[in-house]
Amino acid sequence: MNQKITASCSQLQGLLDVFCQQQGEELSRLAQQLGALFAGGGQLLLAGSAAFQPVVQLLAGHFTYRLGFDRPALPAIALGSDPTLMSVMANSGELDQHLVRHYRALNSDNHMLLMFNDGSSSAALRAVRDEVLESEREVALLTTESQSDPLCRDGVEICIDFGTTLVPRQMEISLFAGQLLCELVEAELFGV
Repeated sequence: MNQKITASCSQLQGLLDVFCQQQGEELSRLAQQLGALFAGGGQLLLAGSAAFQPVVQLLAGHFTYRLGFDRPALPAIALGSDPTLMSVMANSGELDQHLVRHYRALNSDNHMLLMFNDGSSSAALRAVRDEVLESEREVALLTTESQSDPLCRDGVEICIDFGTTLVPRQMEISLFAGQLLCELVEAELFGV
């Protein structure tokens, strides 16, 4: 077998083992909060820095449609998924406001914001985080480095760390964490 394949598989398995050991309790706590949110008629808002945008869109689809079995929809929206809004705001030089504009358009009063970040100082994520915190709603963050991520600040209840700076492994762990979160929420709500 190709040594690169073997090395990548071993590396990912090791990272997943460490992630589950170190972040499992926080992931379970987040799943319980989401279960209570959905049971109370709330919705999950997902937002990601540029690299994580496809992950948050996929996860919103998993929550809204289903992951492994037929069930009622769980309301989840990927902020920043409107290409026309992004294009117009980019053209006007206000791209860093596209997530918060999308958030304001939803006019929701019962929600949680779940952010995915690569550890950078994302102006768009910071703007939506601050607005959600000002409205006294819950915010959680999955990130590459929770100790140094500027988005992990007072008011952000849960900061889950991917545990790697390698971009391909970050993508894999973020998808794993999101899908596992969906499975945990499904088990919480539907006993499966």
